[in-house]
Amino acid sequence: METNRSVCMICERECTEGIHILTQFICLECEQDICRTNVEDDLYDYFVGRLRGLWIDVLNLDKEEANGSTLS
Repeated sequence: METNRSVCMICERECTEGIHILTQFICLECEQDICRTNVEDDLYDYFVGRLRGLWIDVLNLDKEEANGSTLS
């Protein structure tokens, strides 16, 4: 039986469990770490930096839609 594996945009490991947001994937462990991290924690800025990739995807999708491109 083959399992679906995706690379986490936070830790860059291949994982089988997690969430897909747009074209990105966040593993279950990183998702839980993000949810538990307080703004005062050192890891907060790290997570914010890594999550910028989602905003880049959103902006690129908006540009494609404005240009009339279709996604397959």
